Formats: sequence, C-alpha cells, structure tokens
Amino acid sequence: MLEYFVDLLNISLPILYLFTIFLYGLAFFLDEPFGLRNRTRFLVGTLIVHFIYLVSRTILTGHPPTTDVFEIMTVVAFTIGIAYIYIEMKTKVKETGMFILSLALMFQVVSAAFIKLQVQINPIIKSSLLGLHVVSAMLGYSALAISAVYGGLYLMMYHEIRTNRFGIVYRKLPDLKTLERLSFVSIVFGFIFLSIVILVGYVWLPKTIDDFSYSDPKLIITDIVWIIYFIALVSKKAMRWTGRTVIIVSMVGFVLTLVSMVAVNVFLPSFHNFR
Repeated sequence: MLEYFVDLLNISLPILYLFTIFLYGLAFFLDEPFGLRNRTRFLVGTLIVHFIYLVSRTILTGHPPTTDVFEIMTVVAFTIGIAYIYIEMKTKVKETGMFILSLALMFQVVSAAFIKLQVQINPIIKSSLLGLHVVSAMLGYSALAISAVYGGLYLMMYHEIRTNRFGIVYRKLPDLKTLERLSFVSIVFGFIFLSIVILVGYVWLPKTIDDFSYSDPKLIITDIVWIIYFIALVSKKAMRWTGRTVIIVSMVGFVLTLVSMVAVNVFLPSFHNFR
C-alpha cells in the first residue's frame, strides 16, 4: 500500500511544481489576480507534499533517499524550493519564483522518470560521515543552482539595459545590484558546502572504500568546480572583477556541477556508486 502511495506522489510532484510555476508565470506576465494571491500558497502546499513523499520513501526503503543520483535529485529539488521560499519571505521578492522553481521542476522530472526503489543498500550508506557528505552536497548543489538562476536573470537584465529594451524583464525583476547580491550570496553558501563535501570526502572515503581512487571522474570534476568558484570569489574581492564576469564564471562552474551530478554518475565508472 505504501509503495503505491509513494508512486502516486512521485507522479504528482512534477504536476504540482508545474502548476505552481504556472501561477508564478500568470503573476509575472499578466498580473493575474488568482496567480498573485495563490502562487506562494500553492508552493507551500507542493513543498508539504514533497516532504511527505521524502518521508514516505524513507520509511518504505528503510534509508534516506541518497543512494543514487536520481534519489539525490528529488532532495535537491525540495531543497531548492525550501531555499526559495525562505528567500521570498525574507526579501518579499516574488518575481524570480517562476525561474528558480523551473530548475526545481527540472530536477524533479528527471528524478521521477528514473528513480527506483533501493531496498538493499551498501552498509556505507548508514555512516554518519556519509550523511554529512551527502547533505552538504545537496545543500551546495541547491545553493549553486539558485546562484545560476539569479546569474541568468542578471544577464537577461543586463542585456535589456544595454539594448535599451525596457520590457517586462526590466519592469518585473529586481535591479542589477540586487540580482548580483543574491547570486553572490548563493555562490558563497554553495562554495562553503562544496568545501565541506570535498574535505569529508578526502578524509573519510579513502579509509572506507576499497576501490577509492584520486583519479575518479566525479572527484576530478568536483575539484575543478571548487577551483572555478574559488577563483570567482577571490577575483571579485582581490581583482575587482565585475558582477557580470563573476556570474559568467560561476555559471560555467554550475554547468560542470550538472555534468558531475548526471553524466559522471550515469555514464562513467565511479566508486561513488554505493548501491
């Protein structure tokens, strides 16, 4: 019975996220009263359903949904939603919701399409240090994803201003300074969590995994991503890089993060497969 309930929620979540984004879109493009009134309510409802799904799946399988990339993706989608609702409540800015939640929808759709029940798991999964490693990774990925969205919106706004096209993007989105600040703060949080991921990985994994290798594709790409974000953060302060340059560099880092999450886990051999 519980398995059917989990399957139902898995199918329902992409639909709920899509409808929530639709409401944010109605408010953004048309100032439609129903969308303006209900967008945040539907987002909260969707996140509650998502939380129930994660808890139910944990009860069904006997472990948190962190055993493979598709389980992690649904948690990342949830974390993005939680982070966004917090940002919305703190800043009172709701116009970016459609864009950020679209990223959550993307993660959830991919997860819903490919996720499988993993009842038998490697004992390593039960380690508290692995829990710290995975939770930090999910928080880091979510922060970097939000940073990439704000960065994309910054570049859209920058293009509108440069071309003197003061359309709906210019009228609806926060100003460049606010978008740059939101993107930069998200980069800082993402970088901190990514640093924890790497530190725990280098200290703990060699002692735990027999086939640990420093030449592991995921490890190499994660290190490259960390270096890119480190350069972006240091250069902004030390070399006075403009917000636009930092955002472009950080978005390159996020693309590599996606490669690390999906392509490496699915197509290349890695000791990160703990199943």
